[in-house]
Amino acid sequence: MTFLMLGGLEVRNGEGRLIPIPRLKQRQLLVALLLKANTPASFDYLTDALWGDGPPASAEQNLKTYVHTLRRLLSPDDPRSAPIETQANTYLVTLGEEDLDLLAFREHIRRGRGTAQDHRAEAAHHHYQRALDLWRGDPFPNARGSRVLNDAAACLGEERLTALEEFSEIRIGLERYAEAVPDLRAAAGANPTRERLWGQLMLALHGAGDRAAALHAYERLAKAVMERTGLEPSPTLRDLHRRIISSTEVTRPVSPSGPERSARTSAPAGNVPVARQLPRDPGGFVGRAEELVRLRSLLSPWDGGRPHHIVAITGPPGAGKSALAIRAAHAVRDHFPDGQLYANLHGATPGLRPLEPLEVLGRFLRALGVAPQAVPTDVDEAAALWRSLLDGRNLLVVLDDAVDLPQVRPLLSVPEGNTVLVNSRRTFALVDDCVHVPIGRLRHVEATAMLAKLAGAERTGRDPEATARLVELCGGLPLAVAVAGARLANRPRWEVADLVERLRDERRRLRELEAGDIAVRSSLGVSYDLLTGSADHLDREAARALRALGVLRVPDVTPHVVGALLDVPAEEAERALERLADGHLVEADGAGRYRLHDLVRLFASEQALHRETRKALDEMLNRALEFYISAVCLAAKILQHPRYPRWTSAGVTVDVTPLPLISPDGAHEWLEHERVALVAAASQAMAAAEERTARLGVALAFAFYWFLYYSGASSDLFLISRQTLETGRRLYDRDIKANAHNYVAIALDMNNRSGEAVPHLQRQLELCRELSDPHGEQKALGCLAVIYSYQGRHEEVLRCAEEQLRVSKAIGHRSGEHYAMAYIGLAHHRLGRLDQALAVLNDALDKIRKDDEFRSYHEAIVLEKLGEVHVDRGDPASAKACYENALTCVRAAKANIAEPYLLLGLARASRLLGEIDEAADHLARSVAGAQAMGIKDLDRQLAEEQAALREARGAEAAPVRSGVMTP
Repeated sequence: MTFLMLGGLEVRNGEGRLIPIPRLKQRQLLVALLLKANTPASFDYLTDALWGDGPPASAEQNLKTYVHTLRRLLSPDDPRSAPIETQANTYLVTLGEEDLDLLAFREHIRRGRGTAQDHRAEAAHHHYQRALDLWRGDPFPNARGSRVLNDAAACLGEERLTALEEFSEIRIGLERYAEAVPDLRAAAGANPTRERLWGQLMLALHGAGDRAAALHAYERLAKAVMERTGLEPSPTLRDLHRRIISSTEVTRPVSPSGPERSARTSAPAGNVPVARQLPRDPGGFVGRAEELVRLRSLLSPWDGGRPHHIVAITGPPGAGKSALAIRAAHAVRDHFPDGQLYANLHGATPGLRPLEPLEVLGRFLRALGVAPQAVPTDVDEAAALWRSLLDGRNLLVVLDDAVDLPQVRPLLSVPEGNTVLVNSRRTFALVDDCVHVPIGRLRHVEATAMLAKLAGAERTGRDPEATARLVELCGGLPLAVAVAGARLANRPRWEVADLVERLRDERRRLRELEAGDIAVRSSLGVSYDLLTGSADHLDREAARALRALGVLRVPDVTPHVVGALLDVPAEEAERALERLADGHLVEADGAGRYRLHDLVRLFASEQALHRETRKALDEMLNRALEFYISAVCLAAKILQHPRYPRWTSAGVTVDVTPLPLISPDGAHEWLEHERVALVAAASQAMAAAEERTARLGVALAFAFYWFLYYSGASSDLFLISRQTLETGRRLYDRDIKANAHNYVAIALDMNNRSGEAVPHLQRQLELCRELSDPHGEQKALGCLAVIYSYQGRHEEVLRCAEEQLRVSKAIGHRSGEHYAMAYIGLAHHRLGRLDQALAVLNDALDKIRKDDEFRSYHEAIVLEKLGEVHVDRGDPASAKACYENALTCVRAAKANIAEPYLLLGLARASRLLGEIDEAADHLARSVAGAQAMGIKDLDRQLAEEQAALREARGAEAAPVRSGVMTP
């Protein structure tokens, strides 16, 4: 008999046929015994392996039963001959290396190490090959589940990796490079930061003649290590990388006309000077590993080819473009033997004018040996001389902080073999043969490492929570992180939390982010001033758009929203946004959405307050709110949400042309995309002092309330509904308060606080009767019926639902009638009157299908309750049909919140029909939906259904699906 566990667990008899081990617990027991092969396995060890920290009270008896069953499976004719012995309170499996692949693996590795120490490389190669050939995949994936077994599998995986690394050393020593590459490539890909593997892969690739692939392997490793740790690979790997780069001589093309060219120029006789103008390599530089690797590949290709002609680093103010450019230039300076030229063009230096193209050309020509009096005074002539001097050379030209393309265009047309590295806030999309390297915010780990380097690792490490918050407040902007680090370095008695506290206040954050003459505000101000002072109308409109974006505090916007803010067509707003995106003052996501960095938003708000009147600011915000309200109302109408057309206006009128939404899918997609922005805009408006703005905020909250409900956004729903109630109280508006009480109640119910919902609904009922609002009255009664049904107060349910039916009939509100009938049917059902319940619900279903403006939603409600009645009547087939039809309805209405309830009903009906696998699938999807939407009131029912499903499958059945809740 042979046992295999280095892959899926398998047992084969003496004839090689597979012996099935059907149950998970039996497989887990066998693996636990095999892991202790030839060593007694104690009861405590086996209990931990099978059940972990929560063994059942019957664990000892269950273990004996499992051992007995396992013996019968292994040796059906004579269970006593199975290789499992009982010794006192332990069990022992006695096997040889020919019987268990794990023992064979370890024996071959032992022999391989011994022969390697004796310098018998070929024999060692043989044993390692035999050992690793035994592996068929991850160890025993079909028998895991407990901590003991999962940890054991991880340890075996580590044993295999260590063996592979030792085997690779032998292969490389024997110069079998190509043979080693496939195994190393697969293992390194699965372990992206395991440096020994990656180093061996680099050596094997290089030895096999694929130098470019070896260097690419280092790029992948460097990127992964930086993303996970914020550090570079180890010195050993970096040294290996350098050795691979230098192992093949990189020749430089020389133009045959070089000497003649020199004689014709205005340079003095003799040697032409070699310029070394790069500023000092920034010592505090941290991060940007991915960008640095890319820049190095462009400026000094790994295969020894020519560098790219023009490389442009672009990004927002304060992103660290200059530091990245200088760091990259230093990294490749040895590949440009004819020198490195550098000029700070002052495109965004506060208080300094940008350099003119002729000034830059003059500096560079003089650095290349041209006599000052011989430098042309015409830009075109100077550019021609510039090109002539660079012909046949390898020069790196760094143009730091370019204001725009016209400033540098005369310098870009350089002969082949030379490279221009330029950085700017503006895009260089119109430049031919230019590779863009855009940069944005630092990754969190990079920003944290940068802060630690500036302020001290011990200091940031004392309070990691405050450090993380400081990085967050800086928005990952390198300039902001650098200023924060400098402030902490200059104030040794401050803790990180002290600076966090000062930055927490948005009104003073930009003021706090100043250190000497370096400040985030002034850096942003240069870009803004260039727009406001421009002769181009579009630039000035972009500056106005930036101010408008500081008025509306939402995560991102579309051109339609900005058009509303500015009171211009969306197409015009889009052109202004694109100009801001070109200058990296806004970030565009490629799907017509634009967002501001947090610090840019604060700057925009400051400029809006400085340049606009209070009235103008209020009008901007109100126009955006009116746009949102009109669009939400149209989307709700298309989706047939129950709140439309009885939208509560909160005392304001809105007359704005909405978005051209047509289809339900388009309407739902727009609401999904705008959900966070809608919540933020409504919340901002309701907090405003101006009454119309506050009322518009309430109107917006009421407009998208049902969408939040359908989506299961319970936390958003609760926060926004509480704010509508507070606003109604502040405005002394009873109509707002009545509706707000209803929405607060629904939100409380969604957050599993239904007991707190009743007083709100009772207060809504009182207000609606005072206001003579029968529609609000019937709504309050319907919601009370729902809450009472959760509390098991079925007589109260019947009373409220019948009263809702009476009021709805009196005002001709068909949807209210049908909703009431659904809960009348539910009450009869819960009171044991199944025939009455069936009659009422069928009558409601017929009426809904004939006349209901919200047919899909209300039909689903009734069908769910009919399904419950059919289950209790012993008719699971009819129940299943009801649940399936209800699911179709809620999906049409995009009412995601109802799906977990209906899927649970489907699971129950399918189980009762004997469709166990189908029931398990429905139950798993119900659990997943409930967990995703935070629905807690289903926990008990889900657990009960899981238990019932286990019982239907058999006492030893595995769990239905991982993640299903248990009591």
